[in-house]
Amino acid sequence: MDIAALIAERKIQEAMEEGLFENLAGKGRELDLSENPFETPEARMGNRLLRNNGFVPAWVAESKDIDEAREQLLREREAAAGDPWTVASLAPRIAALNRRITLFNMKAPGPGQQKAPF
Repeated sequence: MDIAALIAERKIQEAMEEGLFENLAGKGRELDLSENPFETPEARMGNRLLRNNGFVPAWVAESKDIDEAREQLLREREAAAGDPWTVASLAPRIAALNRRITLFNMKAPGPGQQKAPF
C-alpha cells in the first residue's frame, strides 16, 4: 500500500473513532446507482432507452462471448484430461481464442476490462 493510501486510511479511522460519520444525511437509505454521473445529460435518455431494451455496447457482448468460449474450452479440457490426443486437438481453438482476446484487449475501454490469455 502506498503512503497516500495509508494516510487516508488513518484519517478515516480517526474520523470514525470521533463519530464524524454517525449523523450523515441519507444514513440508512440505499444509494441511487441508476444514473451514471459521468454521462452527459444529452446522452442520458438515449442510453437509458438502449439499456432498457437490452442493448449493450459491442465490447460487452464480445466479452461475454469470450467468457463462454473460455468456459467451454475449460470443460472440454477437463473432460479430456486423460487423453493427450484430445487435449492436443484443443490447441488450435485455444490459439484462436487467444487471438480473439488480444483483439478484444485492444478495443476494451480500459485495463480493468481486459482479459488474460487462456
